[in-house]
Amino acid sequence: MITGTLILSVVGLVCTVLLITASRYLGVREETAVTLIMKELPQTQCAQCGYPGCRPYAEAIADGAPINRCPPGGSDTIQALADLLGRPTSPLDDSLGDGVPRIARIKKEECIGCTLCLPACPVDAIIGAPQMLHSVINDECTGCELCLPPCPVDCIDLIVVNEESAQGHSENTAPCIHCGECVEVCPRGLAPQELFLHQESLDTLTTLRLNDCIECGLCDTSCPSHIKLTHAFTQAKGRLAAREQDHTKAQAIAVRVDNHESRLEKRQKISSKPEDSSTVLARIKSETNR
Repeated sequence: MITGTLILSVVGLVCTVLLITASRYLGVREETAVTLIMKELPQTQCAQCGYPGCRPYAEAIADGAPINRCPPGGSDTIQALADLLGRPTSPLDDSLGDGVPRIARIKKEECIGCTLCLPACPVDAIIGAPQMLHSVINDECTGCELCLPPCPVDCIDLIVVNEESAQGHSENTAPCIHCGECVEVCPRGLAPQELFLHQESLDTLTTLRLNDCIECGLCDTSCPSHIKLTHAFTQAKGRLAAREQDHTKAQAIAVRVDNHESRLEKRQKISSKPEDSSTVLARIKSETNR
């Protein structure tokens, strides 16, 4: 009897340990997936995707939701998510807009200084004070559109952001014949042929060490198809640098969003505190004297 009880206890203990270990392991994997997806999202917190913010959308993507519902991220974010998750790419959901980057602009002659747009901005990109002119910090604005509905005089417009030419794609039309001549002449031991063929995949370009290219031009002179390889690599480097800047900006935006929400929460707690006795007496006296 005692032996049987001991055996059952040991079995129960082992099962408990296994369940706890499995739970922790699966939890880490899920969090890792969401974290990786979050790094590819622009952190605008605009809710245009149909979810209340970037993290809820990242969690939904990890559970299988479509990756083409982020207008601020556009095609670049869709491609990055496809590469990360091994899913096929698809155009931006046309019901969500055109994906063209925009920022807010306040019409100075119409702004009444109501401050209603300030708390609406999730990244604190609008500055101003009551009865004073408000302004948008262009470099901080994510174009989320959340400042538009609160404005009582409709003095906020969204304007298109001019994209840098460095983010353009290569215009090479000549076919690569996979001869490998460019590989033989590269002084850095790179594979120009593979870099050219995978120029649309930034993750693959990173793996192939694109940034080690010194743009010497030897691959151009050796190419029998006369492909402008060096030019293509220069453009690709620009896209890599732009993505890194986007990631850095997204991280900074995430910090500002957390600070913004924390400040609103503290303000809400302060405003919801009960009145002290002196305040109550003063209010009653004021109402009595009316």
